Amino acid sequence: MAKRVDTYFVDDLTEERDESVKERIISLDSRRVAIDLGDDSYAELAEKLAPYFAAGRSRRAAAAPRQATRAVAETKTAEPTTSDIRAWAKRRRIKVAARGRIPAALREQYLADHMNAA
Repeated sequence: MAKRVDTYFVDDLTEERDESVKERIISLDSRRVAIDLGDDSYAELAEKLAPYFAAGRSRRAAAAPRQATRAVAETKTAEPTTSDIRAWAKRRRIKVAARGRIPAALREQYLADHMNAA
């Protein structure tokens, strides 16, 4: 028996199938949402927002917080890296994926082992 699965995208506003539907990110104040819009819906949104963009000033709001976060993360030395945990797990013959997230239980096991060693 053959099985066929078709995947198609639907505009979140019109609920119509459309080849031009893409995920769009919209941000207002601190709320950031993803919405699937086709070209027509996106053009309508852009037209409605055009006066606000014309009156506004360009700025890169996301750049400053990311840099600040990185600077704070660099000063933290107690947090192990994923490569540290993977190397530790390999030495103990614990199975762990070569890529992706480290399971919380394995991270806790690593931290417990290193707390006991200190």
